[in-house]
Amino acid sequence: MNVESFREIRSADDEFMILETLLNANGDFVSGSVLAEQLNISRPGVLGKINKLREHGFAFEAVRNKGYRLTAQPETIHPSMVRYHLQKMGDHFELLYFPVIDSTNTEAERQIAKGKQAPFAIISSCQTMGRGRLGRDWYSASADNLYLTVLFEPNIPTQQLQPFTMWAGIYICRALQDFISKSSLKIKWPNDLQCEGRKFAGMLTEARVDADLIRTIIFGIGINVNSNPNDYPLEIKNRSTSLHAINGEPLNINEVAAAVLAAANTAFGKSIDGSNTEKLKDAWAPLSALRGQTVTSFQGN
Repeated sequence: MNVESFREIRSADDEFMILETLLNANGDFVSGSVLAEQLNISRPGVLGKINKLREHGFAFEAVRNKGYRLTAQPETIHPSMVRYHLQKMGDHFELLYFPVIDSTNTEAERQIAKGKQAPFAIISSCQTMGRGRLGRDWYSASADNLYLTVLFEPNIPTQQLQPFTMWAGIYICRALQDFISKSSLKIKWPNDLQCEGRKFAGMLTEARVDADLIRTIIFGIGINVNSNPNDYPLEIKNRSTSLHAINGEPLNINEVAAAVLAAANTAFGKSIDGSNTEKLKDAWAPLSALRGQTVTSFQGN
């Protein structure tokens, strides 16, 4: 690890520790001396880090002889906040955040090619070349939405992970339903999440198979969280929606990201360790957007 990378990691850890301490204070003040002691830096050093967090959308109240308290959080993705919510859920991922990237799935491929150890997650606020199934483009220009990829290295026989994407859809749909009280979220086979016939998320699973073993699983998902469907491109406007539009009010995007990561991790774990006591058919049925519908299947010509 070079010096610059070490500094970036140290800075991210310091920011996380400040936010974690202030969030756990539940609106009370925390003295600058306490934060300085935790970080092993000076009080002016603490102020510098607080000011850097302000640049990323956080707001703090500072009172002499009382310290700091957190008064507002950013409305867009911040990796320290995702990490905080994930930790509260009892889960953990190494998170790599990119404000803008071509594709989170592509970046996961680059990271594994460089020797990075799985599992880890790639999160971005904007994709310039987001992609879906069958090479289709995925509109991903809004920082109000969530674009993430999780990479696993299962090294197990292919048949053992065949239903992974379906289980991921089930667990993610259930996790997102916890944020939505007004409507039922559904899965349109094989990889779309919908509400009342409008798509708000899409999943893309890619795998590297070697000698009948699945070496890597790259699971990507794009979720329209707080964007306005009226701002979508014309070609998708009439068939797409967002969780904000469904719910009638904005969601905490960092909490949503943590819930999705935890759900994907649960789906992966239960797919490989045999601990899932549910039957796939029974779990899928109540969430299926196609249940009771007439469908047409094409095979070849």
